[in-house]
Amino acid sequence: MKLEKERLLIISPHADDEILGCYGLIKKIKDNGGEVFVQILSLGGYKKIEGNKITKEDWLEELSNVSQMLKIDDYDVAFSDDEIQHIDTKPQQELIEYIETKSKISISKIKPSIVAIPTIFSTHQDHTYAYKVAIAALRPHPQKATHMPQLVLSYESPEYYFWSAYSEFGRFQPNFYLNLTKNDLTKKAESLNMYSTQMRDGQRGGENLFSLARIRGNEIGLEYAEAFHIHRLYT
Repeated sequence: MKLEKERLLIISPHADDEILGCYGLIKKIKDNGGEVFVQILSLGGYKKIEGNKITKEDWLEELSNVSQMLKIDDYDVAFSDDEIQHIDTKPQQELIEYIETKSKISISKIKPSIVAIPTIFSTHQDHTYAYKVAIAALRPHPQKATHMPQLVLSYESPEYYFWSAYSEFGRFQPNFYLNLTKNDLTKKAESLNMYSTQMRDGQRGGENLFSLARIRGNEIGLEYAEAFHIHRLYT
């Protein structure tokens, strides 16, 4: 699958999830002359993290720098003017309408050919909530003139695998893979490190990115891969 001149919209619960789950997809789309848009639902709140005060300006500066480096065509943050840390405190209908029509990069405005959303199989409540509102915004509805992206994918989050109870949440079952090189993964780790306010030792480190990519690569006979689950595909 060449993915040439596609228009990709990524629904990202927080700034950094787009890299964790979709770095390879972003690179593939941009390398093949396409466009990439990132809809971030929340910056995550402005609090002290490991003793450091995080401000709204810190988050937005990091987001701007990462977007420039990845050559993102445009991005939007649904909730950035308050200190609400979890998007599951927001009404579902408000988020659904925002993704559908109200955002400056809404589905109805940019008409993406591909939409990538977080998997529901997550131990993070924001990710499962984001999945539910995104799926609702993307549902088939023949009675209204709604843009229907040809390809809808969910992407995985590394944090899902770092608690033994993850199997109780269901299992992420990939059926779409992107080949990654060692250099791609190095660049992915470097991009993620630009979100310095989000980085912690352990789960999001480069070693774990390589480990997961190696597992996904082994599943299809490659050295490294990024994995997705297809929810809809039509031509």
